[in-house]
Amino acid sequence: MKVGFVFECQDQGPDELLYTQVAKDMCNSFEISQENISPLGNKHAVINDSALDVQTMFDNGCEYVFIIWDRMPKWKLGTGKCADDRETLTEKLQGAGIDMSKVIMCCIDEMLESWLIADGRGVTTYFQSLNHKSPKFDDHKNKAEQTAPKQRLEAYNGRYNEYKDNLGILHGLNKDYSRAAKWNDSFGEFVNAVQQICQ
Repeated sequence: MKVGFVFECQDQGPDELLYTQVAKDMCNSFEISQENISPLGNKHAVINDSALDVQTMFDNGCEYVFIIWDRMPKWKLGTGKCADDRETLTEKLQGAGIDMSKVIMCCIDEMLESWLIADGRGVTTYFQSLNHKSPKFDDHKNKAEQTAPKQRLEAYNGRYNEYKDNLGILHGLNKDYSRAAKWNDSFGEFVNAVQQICQ
C-alpha cells in the first residue's frame, strides 16, 4: 500500500526520518518512496500550501497521505492550537478538491520530541550506548513533563542535536511505541491511524 507524507521539516529532517521509520516498523505493507514525501520546510507551508503536494501523491497512487506538524512553536499567524490549524488546513485541502477521507492530519503536542521522551527507555539506551555513565532517563508520562523536550534532553546529556540524536533515541525504543503512544495522545493518534489503515 502506497502512503505519502507531508512534513514541516527540511529534506531528510528529523520528522521525515522518524515518522516514516515508525510507520514502516508498524506496517510492513506500507510502501514509502521519496517521491511521496514532501518536507515543506515550515508549518505555514504545511497548513497553507500542501494541497498540490497531497494531490500529486494521490496521482502517484497513494491510498492515504499523512500530514504531520508540531503544535509548537506556533507559526507567525497561527494560534498555537491544533484545532485551528486543522480547520485552516481542511479548508485549503477541500478548496483544492482533495478527498479528505484519505488524508490523515496529525498535530503533535507539543512537538516530536515530546513523545520521544515520554518513554525514557529510548533516551537511556541511546545515550548509554555513547556514554556508559549516563544515568537513567525517567519516563515523562504527562503533558506537563513533556514541555520543552529539547531543553530537557540537553539538560540530561549536556548536549543535544535533533539531527544527530533523534533517530538513535527512536532505535533505543526497539520498535515498541506502546508507552509513547499511551502517554502522548497526539502520537497515539498517529499510531492508531497507522494501525487502522495497515493491510
